[in-house]
Amino acid sequence: MSLHVVAIYHNTESRFFPYEDGHELRQVISHWRQWPTGTDPIEIVDWAWQVFNADLDMLEARRGTPQGEADFLIAAAYRLMRRRSLSVGDVVSVTAEGAVTWLACENDGWRQIAAPAATTGAPLTAEAVYGYVRGGSDD
Repeated sequence: MSLHVVAIYHNTESRFFPYEDGHELRQVISHWRQWPTGTDPIEIVDWAWQVFNADLDMLEARRGTPQGEADFLIAAAYRLMRRRSLSVGDVVSVTAEGAVTWLACENDGWRQIAAPAATTGAPLTAEAVYGYVRGGSDD
């Protein structure tokens, strides 16, 4: 097992159209999780797409399964922070053992891309959550 950091970036310039080099991306959440060493990043971004697009009712029903509670809680945080669905044009980074893989969501799967030059936002922090609890945002 090794620690993986998954970061979700929303494309602020093009929603529902494929990511293009130079599009500005905003990190909207991050999640640290143990996956087996050598897990294909495509498997991890497929997991992210499912969790950040699934109905909470469906995820709640799986809370008693391995990783089900973690899936439910990260999805709940995502929704409580009023994040939109993970869509075509958005990008997910997967960091494991010092290596970062960037994958853009396409109409029919994922496309590996070079590290984007235009990113804003930050990993999930307690301060960002407190901002939402107080009725604000992290924008």
